Amino acid sequence: MHGLAYLNTFLASVAVAFVTLTRVSGYETGDALVRVGATSGSFLLGLAGSTMIWRIFFNPLNKLPGPWGARLGSLYWSTKLTKSDAYLKLQALHEKYGRVVRIGSSDLSIVDPSIMDAAYGKHAIASKGSWYDGDSPLTSMHTTRDKTLHEKRRKIWVPAFSEKAIRDYESRISELVDLLIRKVEQTRAAPLDVTTLFNLFTFDVMALLAFGKDYGMLESGKKHYALKLLGDGMQPLALWFPTWLFRVLIAIPGASAGYQKFVNFCKDELNGRIANQVEANEKGKNDIMSWILRAYKNIDNPGQDTMLQADVRLLIVAGSDTTAACLTYMFYYLAEDPAQVEKLRKELQPMVERGLRDQDISQSQHLNACIWEALRLNPPVPSGVQRLTPPEGMMADGKHIPGNTTFWMPQYVMGRDEECYENANAFIPERWTTKPEMVKSKEAWAPFSMGPMGCIGKSLAMMELRTVTARLVTRFNVSLAPGEDGHQLFQKTKDHFTLELGDLELVFKEI
Repeated sequence: MHGLAYLNTFLASVAVAFVTLTRVSGYETGDALVRVGATSGSFLLGLAGSTMIWRIFFNPLNKLPGPWGARLGSLYWSTKLTKSDAYLKLQALHEKYGRVVRIGSSDLSIVDPSIMDAAYGKHAIASKGSWYDGDSPLTSMHTTRDKTLHEKRRKIWVPAFSEKAIRDYESRISELVDLLIRKVEQTRAAPLDVTTLFNLFTFDVMALLAFGKDYGMLESGKKHYALKLLGDGMQPLALWFPTWLFRVLIAIPGASAGYQKFVNFCKDELNGRIANQVEANEKGKNDIMSWILRAYKNIDNPGQDTMLQADVRLLIVAGSDTTAACLTYMFYYLAEDPAQVEKLRKELQPMVERGLRDQDISQSQHLNACIWEALRLNPPVPSGVQRLTPPEGMMADGKHIPGNTTFWMPQYVMGRDEECYENANAFIPERWTTKPEMVKSKEAWAPFSMGPMGCIGKSLAMMELRTVTARLVTRFNVSLAPGEDGHQLFQKTKDHFTLELGDLELVFKEI
């Protein structure tokens, strides 16, 4: 959090020392540079040396398994993520070292479903770690570490995700699903890039529901420049830089150009929506921002509020990336297993004449099970979110984790753990319905997180996922395109907190 301040303080101290030597003590410029350089170098060498000695020999985390290089610092883990594949790297580490793995000087990755509640739930003893301060003061409802402030902000969001609001959104989503169906029909059973298709669709849905805006990407078939900004803006998170270094980098002009462009795009979207607030109220069509902006009706220049700016970014990321990822992975699994499509179709057929409304299909067991299974195998936030152990520490996998240790609980790794699920790497939706014995640990499934910090948009996301899936499988058979084996999707997808998916081509044939 304070890395940039520490750096500035050190540089200021060096500058003051140099000025004092030359102006007060009468040193020549060269002599002053040598003396200041020697003193500063000695300080840095001593600081680095003492830190390394403590980390290598005396850090209590040394007793925990993990690669030896992790003792040296958190940057060790960053050097391993040049391919932006943290979730795959974490899986390999857990296969080698077990349920608790050290990935940095004070960082762990933990796969232990028994502590999910202690980490994230109602009775959590762990708290949010410094990762959430990465771009403060751009602090959203999601990233605030202050529980009281989080609760206050969440109350502002609640009306936007009420059952009444979601029913209102459903008709707007249905119009875009109609367009999605037409786009699939137009392929006439030719290979279709569903990674792009679902990205265009979910980004259009996000824009419509969040800002009452139409990007027209699905209609045109072309990516709005905002999609590239989203990927570029999220990319710095792929390297898991320590918070202090992340803050230093985003403060350096040019070092994080993609991130800054995305931040500015979010600000522009906010200001545009504020300018249209009166018109939106006159039309009587509520979008998500209309609910949130009501809390700012007596505040001048709400567009300058950094928390509101961050909330807009949260809406854009959570409202598009995550849903597109689930749809893409789920249709890969359905394409591989036509029997699952037939089972879905049989379940949904009685509801087709009523328009496959969510109030009808929301209780469709196999439909929900397919979505849950896709989220288990490929959660949209695969590496989890950071937590900080309490001062007294906490237990994980029978081991005591010292206080003030940061840790992640990667949902991707937990979702494929044989101790949590039988035949864990297989797509078997029935584990959530007729074969409950295949779920050995219900606590392991938490793709929307859980407790008071859980995803506020879960109901909206599930409605969108159900609607798209139901409409597609009742109209089309789906199969892998010739030569498609899922390699690009499973090996080229980037993990930058959410996922930037690799390509996947499928074939949709009308029934």
